Amino acid sequence: MSRLMSLGPHVFLVVGLNGQEIETGSEAVWVDVPRFGLTDGAQAHGHKRPTMTIRGTLFPDEIGGLADYEGIRASQFAQLPLPMLRMGRGFSARVLGTVTIERVSDLETYGGKKVAFTVELKGYT
Repeated sequence: MSRLMSLGPHVFLVVGLNGQEIETGSEAVWVDVPRFGLTDGAQAHGHKRPTMTIRGTLFPDEIGGLADYEGIRASQFAQLPLPMLRMGRGFSARVLGTVTIERVSDLETYGGKKVAFTVELKGYT
């Protein structure tokens, strides 16, 4: 079974707790600087923390994963930063950084037989 990534102790797999879509983003902060008689200038004020959104779908009755998903929610309530790794082949992995779990949401359909979930993360410095 191939591993896709891990968020601290939570491992996303092809079967079970899966991350089907990962969106990353970054944002610079620029402030307008008024200039008399000229077009406003801009001044850089740094960067906001990078974001990552993981979306997936669980089928708890058929292939499980609900307990792993609830573990992510428990880590969110613990309010601890966690390492984020993208798994490679064998024992290799790429460290994506340390993140905080900002938001966890899900949508149950078919009486809980299908659970679409979203986990929103922000970089931790």
